[in-house]
Amino acid sequence: MSSSGILVDYQNEIAIVKLNNPSRANALSRFLVEDLAYHVDILAKNQTLRAVVFSAGESKAFCAGADLKERQTMNEIEIVSYVELLRETFHQIAGLPMPTIAAIKGLALGGGCELALACDLRVMEEDALIGLTEVSWGIIPGAGGTQRLSQLVGVAKAKELIFTARKLRADEAEKIGLIEQVCHVGESEKKALELAGEIAKNAPVAVRLSKAAIHSYEADHLENGLKAEWSYYQQTIPTRDRLEGLAAFREKRLPIYTGE
Repeated sequence: MSSSGILVDYQNEIAIVKLNNPSRANALSRFLVEDLAYHVDILAKNQTLRAVVFSAGESKAFCAGADLKERQTMNEIEIVSYVELLRETFHQIAGLPMPTIAAIKGLALGGGCELALACDLRVMEEDALIGLTEVSWGIIPGAGGTQRLSQLVGVAKAKELIFTARKLRADEAEKIGLIEQVCHVGESEKKALELAGEIAKNAPVAVRLSKAAIHSYEADHLENGLKAEWSYYQQTIPTRDRLEGLAAFREKRLPIYTGE
């Protein structure tokens, strides 16, 4: 197994999907995303699963977002291809027929936050941080973040969080409805499994159909919004500000944006 990838464990009818890039705070490398897409496709076809938990595995962070070090090696075509894969993978996670729970510890930033948003429910450790920080790097949330955050916390609050690139503590995130439960440090996976176990006690067909019914309410609006988000994301790729964001990351300094 590479230092990047996905591990999947099973506890009875519950699957635990563990991001496995601990040396990079579970940054979303191309390999990790490809492996995630592969496993999500398998989970989608599993008729016996009653819930899926997405966790940090051995990492101190749920997911710190895009692998900016890897991103610096990509040309514009490769970036578009990567983000398209990321978008589709998160869309597949959101569309899993069984309930999904994100067990958040450490950081869930940028793409890591978008992964959590693609899940049905979120459990977060009290010292963790969550946020869509993309505009601080010269891009926008491009894997569903603008749409799913707006649905969870409302349009105005989503604007505030995205425009400021603010990182929220667990108590703040719970207060605005971004997460469902706060837990003690080191207990996110345990608490997520407890919640999954509570779900798993119920009639699995009824639970799956309940999820499908809820999703049908938002489907048309979400699909149109995701298409618009993708169009706007692509417009950030050729900007000088995006390159400045990567340069600032590489040089460990604050970026200087010019709006070009």
